[in-house]
Amino acid sequence: MYSSGNLQERLIKVPKDITQPDNPHLLKVAIIGPANAGKSTLVNRLIGQEVSGVSSKAHTTRERILAVLTEDQYQIIFLDTPGVIPDNNHAKMNRTLATSSWRSLEEADHVVLVLDAYRSLQQKARVTEEYILSRLHDMNIPATLVFNKMDLLQEDIDGLDEVRDRYMEGYPQIGKVVYLSALHGDKLDEIKSIMFESAIPRPWIYDKDQKTEMSDLKHVEEAIRIEFFKRLHQYIPYMLKQENVGWTVLRDGTLRIDQNVYVERDSQHKIVVGTNGRVINAVVENATAHLSSIFNRPVKLFIKVKTKKA
Repeated sequence: MYSSGNLQERLIKVPKDITQPDNPHLLKVAIIGPANAGKSTLVNRLIGQEVSGVSSKAHTTRERILAVLTEDQYQIIFLDTPGVIPDNNHAKMNRTLATSSWRSLEEADHVVLVLDAYRSLQQKARVTEEYILSRLHDMNIPATLVFNKMDLLQEDIDGLDEVRDRYMEGYPQIGKVVYLSALHGDKLDEIKSIMFESAIPRPWIYDKDQKTEMSDLKHVEEAIRIEFFKRLHQYIPYMLKQENVGWTVLRDGTLRIDQNVYVERDSQHKIVVGTNGRVINAVVENATAHLSSIFNRPVKLFIKVKTKKA
C-alpha cells in the first residue's frame, strides 16, 4: 500500500473505548522552564520512551508535545513545551514557539518548573527567571520546582538556596522542590509520587498503554529533525523544512518512508549532506533504528536533501 502520508499517518492518536480502573485519578501537568533545562529528557525518562526530542541545542522542542504516564489508578498527562523566551527575544523565534509554554498553563492542573541547576546560578539567568515569575504572578496553579542536571554542579550547591527562595517567594504555589539529574534517571520516583499525590479523582483520557497522541508521521518528522539537530550547528537545523513523499508498507511488513528535506541555499545543501554523505547517512541510520523501535516493525528510511526553489 502506497500513500504520501496525508491521511491516516497524519492523524493524532485519538483514544477509543478506554477501560477505566477502579477509582481513576488524572492530572494534567505543564512542564515549563528555560531553554535547554532538560525538560524533554525528564519527560522521556518518566514515560520510559522518547516521545519528546532531545539534543544539546536550545529550542529543540518546537511545539507542545503530549506524553502520558499511567501507573496503577493514576494517569499523568505531561505537556512538554518549548523553552521559555523572554519578551525581548521573541523576534528571534516564531510566535508559536514563544507562546506555547504559556498556552499549556490554560489546561494544566499542576506546573513542573524545570531549571538547569548550574545555569540558574549565573547572573544572565536572572532575566529569564524574572520573566517566568512575572508571567506566573497572577496564576494559582500548584507547582513543583525541579533543579535538573545536578550532576554538573561541582560546587556552590548552597547557592541554589537563594534561587529556590526567589522562586518560592515569587510564586508561592510552589509546594515542593526536587534536586535531580534526569539524564541519569535520578529521583524519578520522587517526581512520580508528587504527581500521583496531586492527581484528581476523575476518568482517564487515554488508554493505559498509550504514551503520546503524536501521529505516526509526526514521529517520523521528529526523529529526523532531532538527528539533524545533533549534527548541524548554528542556525542551519532551525531552517530545515520537511516533506513526506512516500509511506509504503511492503509485502514483508517493512515500512518504507520517503522524505524530502529542504534547505534554503546550495551552500547549506553541502553541509546537510556532509562530506561523502556522512551527515545524512548518520541521520538515516539513527532515525531508522528509533522508528523501528517505535513502530515495532522493520523500517526503511530514504531522505533526499533539496534546495528550496525561490
